[in-house]
Amino acid sequence: MIANKEKITPGQLMVLIIQTQFGVGVLFLPSTVEAKALNDAWLAVILGGVVAAALLLVIWALARRFPGMFFFEYLPLLTGKPLGKIINVAYSVMFIAECGLILAQFADVVRDWIFSSTPTWMILGLILAISVYMAVENLRFITRFLVLTFILIFVLILIALYAYREAEWLYALPIGKTGFLNILEGSALSMNSFYGFEILLFAFPFVQGSSKSVLKAGMYANLFSTVVYAFLVFTCVLVFTPLELKLIPQPILYMVKALSFTVFERADLYFLAIWTVVVLTTVMAYLYMAAKSVSSLFGKSRHAGTVPVVAAMIWILAIYPHDQDMIDLMQRIVSALTTLTLVVLPTLLLGISYIRKIERKEQVQKG
Repeated sequence: MIANKEKITPGQLMVLIIQTQFGVGVLFLPSTVEAKALNDAWLAVILGGVVAAALLLVIWALARRFPGMFFFEYLPLLTGKPLGKIINVAYSVMFIAECGLILAQFADVVRDWIFSSTPTWMILGLILAISVYMAVENLRFITRFLVLTFILIFVLILIALYAYREAEWLYALPIGKTGFLNILEGSALSMNSFYGFEILLFAFPFVQGSSKSVLKAGMYANLFSTVVYAFLVFTCVLVFTPLELKLIPQPILYMVKALSFTVFERADLYFLAIWTVVVLTTVMAYLYMAAKSVSSLFGKSRHAGTVPVVAAMIWILAIYPHDQDMIDLMQRIVSALTTLTLVVLPTLLLGISYIRKIERKEQVQKG
């Protein structure tokens, strides 16, 4: 039974999902999606948001059948213990790999834009040290910190809005010229930026209120992320030519760097300082999920003791890549893992729960 002092509100859940989604990928999203969808990249992002909403719906439908239990508690009921352990390993590896990739990309950006001479291991060590301090706590404690820093996302949006002084609206025309298949491929490339909604697998039993309120919070969170991502990608489409977007790896930073304000210069440094805090919240969330997964694998109910061990594994994984080719390889591995654990398995498990009529009947949440 979860104590009331550990529970969170639907509004806090919404912020938790947004902060978990909104991480390092936002800087690479415009150029990544534009490579396939060209000037329709923003449409591809919107389509990616629709797919993410469908996957979130599957996770919610699965979780609501087992109220009061988080994912790894009801997993053996659906698959049996041996197969459940194997699936637990898959999720543990996925969360560790995803967090390692986030930090590897973060280190790349920080090294290129701010601390060119500072060792990568030191930068990532500091980020993980702060994350460990937070991740050993319960979900409510972590969520309250994420709510506190949520306003920083709006600061990033305001800075990006200033770029519309240099916008060339003709760059976005004609709409739909790329073709549906290219837009579809672009939406597939955007999915890595939408992952993070899987924290609902852990947060569902901690949320106060009905299951419908949980679903609304999740959908509002995904809608917010979709709108922000589409806005940032659309802004880059208006500011840069298609050729420039192909050559620039982090177009948002180059766009912000070109801005000139009366009061201060180098807006990109202010942007990066705020973005670092946003990435930190994402790392905290993934470290928490990874630690909970590994703890469940070894039959531990508390995750605090596992957090430092998992953090050390993530740190080693994040400092290993030395060039873009290795990061690209990590991305392909993580993409395969997330497809398995966030698309295939939740859908199969939901189907199994309905076919075998397995649910926690005595506590099913209505509404």
